Amino acid sequence: MLRCLKTLFIALFAVSQVLPSCRVALADALGPAQHEDAVSGLLLAQYQSGAYDRSVANSQEEVDLEPPLIEHDVIDEAEADIRQTFVATVVDDQDLDSVIFYYRYAGETSFSRYVMMQVSFSSTYIAQIPTNPDNDRAIEYYIQARDTSGNRTVRGYTFSPLVRNIVMPAPEEAVVQTASAESPDVSAEKSTGLPKVVYIVGGVLLLGLIASAAGSSGGGSDSGGCGSEGCRLSLTIDQPY
Repeated sequence: MLRCLKTLFIALFAVSQVLPSCRVALADALGPAQHEDAVSGLLLAQYQSGAYDRSVANSQEEVDLEPPLIEHDVIDEAEADIRQTFVATVVDDQDLDSVIFYYRYAGETSFSRYVMMQVSFSSTYIAQIPTNPDNDRAIEYYIQARDTSGNRTVRGYTFSPLVRNIVMPAPEEAVVQTASAESPDVSAEKSTGLPKVVYIVGGVLLLGLIASAAGSSGGGSDSGGCGSEGCRLSLTIDQPY
């Protein structure tokens, strides 16, 4: 009995040593295509028997190969200000990792890096670049979006960036003085207002003196146009210029 068990053990050990070499020899004999067919047949048999590892298949199906999508409207020209705002819409079928804004001024060789901020929980991202309101150099830039799987998309390139031209605001127009817009009649009235009052007061005093003199003379039909009802006197006062 012991001898039989020993013989069976030796036989199993010999078979285990022979099987790997037989598998390699079979793969060499069949060729790559037939070997893949054989492996596929083995996997199919395992799947039908319930021994197939479904976690491996699921992990292969969830591989993300789609890069993010960037939508951005280029503003060709803007007035110089203390900051310039750039807006982009970025979406991805999985999760975004970062949205980076790279920019430089015309004439520079290297780009500066700015992390675009997400507006609330939307797909809108904003970059506000501090600028000098006295600087009219154009801004060259591009936008890069990357997802958590490492897929990357750019809008614009380092060798061909997008451009926003900066223009200085138009100078403010001089305020027209209201004094020069006044009518000649109003100006003349203001310039001659004091003499008119003096002449009116003088005329009233003169009329009073004449009336007093006429009353003291007793009156008559031939006394300078004065009658029993009083004196009638016409006085014309011309406005001086």
